Amino acid sequence: MAAHLTFKEREAFSQRLHTSLKKAGIDPNRPTQLLRAFCAIQAESSLAISTVSKWLSGEALPANGNMEVVARICNVSPHWLRSGHDTTG
Repeated sequence: MAAHLTFKEREAFSQRLHTSLKKAGIDPNRPTQLLRAFCAIQAESSLAISTVSKWLSGEALPANGNMEVVARICNVSPHWLRSGHDTTG
């Protein structure tokens, strides 16, 4: 999904994710915390820690369904988390 995004766009996503996780009480420097929170919501997930690490570093962005779960954990909109743009007014 992130193949068409520039380095700057992926880096900005990573920064939004880090900031949002901190506000949600999850340490973005500990990928296992995000993985545990993700699996608590999406119990049947086979998400790998390496995937979560790629999200946190901006190497990759979550697919749409996973983005929704991550946004829920962060208490932000999936659209804002992905793009940095608010969809309201």
